[in-house]
Amino acid sequence: MTSASFPPSRSTLHRFTDLDSVIDEVHGLFSHWQEAGTFEPSLSSFMLEVVKLAVHEWVANLVQHAQFGGTAPEIALSMWPGADRLRCTIEDNSQGFDLQRQLTLQTLHLTGHKPPERGRGLLMVMACTNDLSYTTTSEGRQRLEFWIDGADDDLCMTVPF
Repeated sequence: MTSASFPPSRSTLHRFTDLDSVIDEVHGLFSHWQEAGTFEPSLSSFMLEVVKLAVHEWVANLVQHAQFGGTAPEIALSMWPGADRLRCTIEDNSQGFDLQRQLTLQTLHLTGHKPPERGRGLLMVMACTNDLSYTTTSEGRQRLEFWIDGADDDLCMTVPF
């Protein structure tokens, strides 16, 4: 297994290095957290599914499109539950990309004559999250950070399906 848990507090950190298995490992983590009630009462079961959707879409984009420049991929998922919301970060050692440009392209595709069936993942991430930012850290890693409000069951009603 390429992921690890630290320490036995309510916050979590998991690291992944195998792009062939990272999606299955992420789904396994969320299934475990769902069964164990790990983030209750900060997040409802439904809102944990919303977080899972956002994390899945971001990690799937890393698997499909990220350039790691010949280095071994490293992806770190961290989550911190608060009283009524959850903070999530996903850091990786890829070369990164222009998020705003990709969001603009995906939005334009939706308004076209025949919108494609794929290519809406970043829009889904934006629709499922609050206070999202994408930055390069001082160590040169790419960091996605967002919040999910635990009681905001209407948050994902704007998901572009």
